[in-house]
Amino acid sequence: MYSFEKMDDMHQNLRIQSKNDGVFIADSGGNIIYANDKAEFIYEMEREVKKIIRNGSMHFVVDEKEISLYSMMNGKGKLFFGVIRDRSEFIRMMKTVAAAYEGMKAFKEDVAHYFFNPICIAKGYLQLAMDGEKDIEERNKMEKVKTAIERIEAVVRNIVMNGKITE
Repeated sequence: MYSFEKMDDMHQNLRIQSKNDGVFIADSGGNIIYANDKAEFIYEMEREVKKIIRNGSMHFVVDEKEISLYSMMNGKGKLFFGVIRDRSEFIRMMKTVAAAYEGMKAFKEDVAHYFFNPICIAKGYLQLAMDGEKDIEERNKMEKVKTAIERIEAVVRNIVMNGKITE
């Protein structure tokens, strides 16, 4: 939340809710006329700010800083209110999320490989054993084994596809 008091006074009283955000004011030519302590590096970028204002762009990113410009009028002409947000925490969080995603993906691939291969082999040998003439009792036992293997296969499939341990 930003508020302005006495826009005509060169010593504006700018208050900001986030202590990490920097604020600055530039004139219509892109000359920086005010910057708080979190935005002081903007003086070093005055040439870039001028170019941005000339091109009509109101949002840009420099390194880990996100800069937004807002056009406003005062009694003397057009001014630009700038907000600088440090994106380093956001970038760090995005890297953490990406690493977690890659870890989860590798886990699912390992689960699929290390479980589906033996399950498929067991099902294949069971099918070979079931082929041919078997008495009813033997066939029932093999059907129960087949059902158990299919249940295990369903659990592994749910882990790989949905990340849940369910049948």
